[in-house]
This record gives sequence, C-alpha cells and structure tokens, in this order.
Amino acid sequence: MTPANFTYLQDKRMPAHFLITILELAEHYQIKPHQLIRGSSLFVEDLTYPGAQVAPVNVLFILKKLKRELAEHPHLAMELGQRIATGHGHVLFDLWRYAPDLRGALTAWARVQKGIETLVQFNVQRHQGKLYIRLTESASLSIQQRTVFEIVLSACRLLLKEQLGVQTWVQVELPWSQPGQDFHYPVYLGEHVRFNAPRCAIILQEEALYQPFKEASALRFAQAKRSARHALHSPQLLQAHLRRVFRKNLSQTWSLEDTAGYLGMSPATLKRRLKQDGTHFKQLVDEVMGQEALHLMDLNQWNNSQLASTMAFADVHSFRRAFKRWTGAVPSAFRCGS
Repeated sequence: MTPANFTYLQDKRMPAHFLITILELAEHYQIKPHQLIRGSSLFVEDLTYPGAQVAPVNVLFILKKLKRELAEHPHLAMELGQRIATGHGHVLFDLWRYAPDLRGALTAWARVQKGIETLVQFNVQRHQGKLYIRLTESASLSIQQRTVFEIVLSACRLLLKEQLGVQTWVQVELPWSQPGQDFHYPVYLGEHVRFNAPRCAIILQEEALYQPFKEASALRFAQAKRSARHALHSPQLLQAHLRRVFRKNLSQTWSLEDTAGYLGMSPATLKRRLKQDGTHFKQLVDEVMGQEALHLMDLNQWNNSQLASTMAFADVHSFRRAFKRWTGAVPSAFRCGS
C-alpha cells in the first residue's frame, strides 16, 4: 500500500535503470530481486522493456526494504550511488559522463530535471570563487531524505573524481551530525566532508566549471540528451515546480491565494492537490524558506536585518519568529553552532 505522503510519487516518471541497479546491489548481497520487489506492485519483468519507467514510490519502497535487510551496512546508499554512476545507460548520469565540462553537464541536467523525477533538485550558485551545487528535495521525503541525498552525492562525487582527476578540490557538506563510525564517508565522498552544515552540497573551485571532462564525447553527449528528452514528462510535478518558484522569488510573499492565481487554479484546488502530495501550503513554504535562510546566512554571513529584507519581511522581529518556526531555533543558535 502506498504511504499517504507519497501519493504524487505514483506517477511513473523515473527511468527503470535506477531500480534495476538497486536490485543488482541486492543480488550482490545474496538477496533475490523477487524477494525485494514483493509488495511493490511491480514485477521484475516490468523493468526489462526499453524505456521502462517506474513510480518513484516503488524505488523508495524497495530501497527502504534493502536498507532494512542490510542494516549492518551503513555505507549502502553511497555504494548504490557509485554503482549508478558507473552503470552506463542511466540517462541523467550519462549527461555528466559525456558532457564537455561541468558547465555543460549542469546545464543539460537543469533542462531535464523538470521532467524526469529524480527526487532531488540541483541548485547551482557561484560565490566568491567557489561553485555550490546544492541538493534539495523535489518533494518531502521524510526519513528517506538522507538515503536519497547520500546516493546522489556519492554518484556525483565519483563522476567528478573520474572526470576532473583526484587532485581536484571537492568539499561535501552534510546537514546531519557526524556518526560515531564515519570511516565510509571519506571513502565515498572524499577527505573534505563537513557535518552539521546548513545545506547538503558539493563545493568546488569555480574554475572547475570549464575544465574539460576526460570522457567527453560530443556524439554520446548528443545521444544522452536525446534519450533524456524522450523520457521527459509534462506538465511538471506541482510540488517540485512550486519549490523552484519559491526559491527563485524569495523577495515575494507567497500566500495561498497568490500562488493559486499564479498557477491558474483556485485556492481550493491548490489545497486539494497539495494534500494529495502529502503536504500543505504553509508546510511547503516554511520548508523552502527555512532551507534558504540557513543557506544565505552561512554563505553571505548576513545578519538578521539583511535576511529579513531579502526574504520580504517587514521587520527583524517577524523574521526571527518565522525562522524559529522553520528551524526550531533562533538565528543566533545556528551562527554559534557554525
């Protein structure tokens, strides 16, 4: 049975390659695919058709079962990420593999991530000579967030290492605490890992954008872009689209009525659609705004007045109250923690 908060994820928008790789990893650990897939409403045969698509909820369901079966392997998600990165045929990671450089890879990804469900959005920003590739959810993933982030981080970190060389400086930021035994993080994510960070991100020197990729191939890159276009869905998923809109328009105050008007629907319809997604309007806005406030506070070292002005608050006191609602603590607590 589909969890209520994953209703929207029933739409088949994810290439089956991702699920096949999960099942291959399961086989490596002596778990039969049919055993792992049981209860998902899928059959292994469903995944063998060319261009097969699966619902992301099925991927999350099977991934959760795999982690439960292999709870003694804390590195499981990051191992899966590396398998995805090295397995040819994963349309999104082929864009990274065969792009001329990182700029080309990120540009191609941005064009397709609105139509292929990856559960994660890339938010790219340059700041003071560094490139920030920030990961955010396309929907509320609850307890699965860390697993999904680790998969994507590990895959991207491996591709960057292979394409740019091991000497390229890469830092990974993780928004969770350092575990007691974290020996697997340096293995999969490199030596520069920052825990308790205000965001989940990969950080490089800005010049890495233009460094030629070692596996660059104009023909294969064109083929990967065509394959990605064939897998695109329209229209965009509502919650993912709203998250992008809110991030790009932080200086605007978003009410339910204004947002519904922007989308060309009634407030009642928007409320119903978000409820089907397992969320509600205020929760969605608060989640995005909290993430952006933490990111901007750390990135720019802004004070409360600067953050309040950027995020369309009438005064600092209103911002402080909202920040505590978003994060559970006042801004000074995070500044002290950093």
